[in-house]
Amino acid sequence: MLISSKYVVKRKWHLSWSIVCAAVAEETAAAAKYGSEDSENILGCIMKDSNLSRKVKIELPVRVDFVGGWSDTPPWSLERAGCVLNMAITLGSSCLPIGTTIETRKETGVVIRDDIGNFLHINDLSTISPPFESGDPFRLVKCALLVTGIVKHKDLGLEIRTWSHVPRGSGLGTSSILAAAVVKAILQLSSGDESNKNVTRLVLVLEQIMGTGGGWQDQIGGLYPGIKFTTSFPGTPLRLQVIPLLTSPQVVEELQQRLLVVFTGQVRLAHQVLQKVVTRYLQRDNLLISSIKRLTELAKAGREELMSGNIDKLGEIMAEAWRLHQELDPFCSNKYVDNLFAFCDPFCCGYKLVGAGGGGFALLLAKTRESADEMRRLLVPVSGFHVHIYNWEIFMQN
Repeated sequence: MLISSKYVVKRKWHLSWSIVCAAVAEETAAAAKYGSEDSENILGCIMKDSNLSRKVKIELPVRVDFVGGWSDTPPWSLERAGCVLNMAITLGSSCLPIGTTIETRKETGVVIRDDIGNFLHINDLSTISPPFESGDPFRLVKCALLVTGIVKHKDLGLEIRTWSHVPRGSGLGTSSILAAAVVKAILQLSSGDESNKNVTRLVLVLEQIMGTGGGWQDQIGGLYPGIKFTTSFPGTPLRLQVIPLLTSPQVVEELQQRLLVVFTGQVRLAHQVLQKVVTRYLQRDNLLISSIKRLTELAKAGREELMSGNIDKLGEIMAEAWRLHQELDPFCSNKYVDNLFAFCDPFCCGYKLVGAGGGGFALLLAKTRESADEMRRLLVPVSGFHVHIYNWEIFMQN
């Protein structure tokens, strides 16, 4: 029985978000084929010789999405097809901004450290279980330990370090991509299935267990290089098809010259937007359903325009996608962002906030290279907009 038919809200019915999260987590786990033989098979190598030190480092880019977001998110993606066009990028330099190191230690238990000084020592891994407090800075790593099955080995000793050199509330998929890095590192350390396909599905389950929700596009955006068009097909198991877009070097160069990646300075809270959108979907809101369907159509159109080298048309698609996002949730924007986009409108063929909106980073696709240069010149503090324009590059490596 699908989530929507079990927990749909009609008229005055009250929908508990915790019930929705639990139902989505259950159905997502089933669709991702999580929890079968995986947990039993990945632990062998890591414990064959407890005296042998091992260390793994995983670093990943961030992602920006052109169009298609929301169609990747359960419960939509469990019942209907999803399509997303997104791109892996580095910010400011060629260094990858998100990462983790995991190494074995002789002492049992797991030590976790992040890049802002938080520290945790878990002696008994059996104590790791949902639900997790929303303010727990280590719930992501705890959920990674759960979905990989590592928690089943009581004599395990690990030290896990994580970092994310991206502004908080960026909308660049940071949480999902960090989760992908941790899951991939654990699986690599334990000789498990560290394929991008497997990591993607485990992160999808992880985010439902964590209580934040979320879909598949963020981790795919960081795990797979370059520009890609991804389609999901509902069913058990949920099927994902990732198609790299082999655009010409000329198109890539033009895109990098004309696309401004801008931090608005506005902090976003994706889970708040997510709750509203998921609830409306479960209510079978016709406007929401038609809007997300249109986003999938625009993702397909965006793929074709990029392959044809028509960046202007891509900008028009981004602009329509942004209008649809505001229909899905009017609070995905605010007065500051509206004013920023109005200021940039004469220079742009398209713009949008990345991810779920509500703040974070914006994409400004200029009409010409000269228009891009003009925006870089005008968007200074004296303009009234305290934004930061990042240098960026498409991340093309595996």
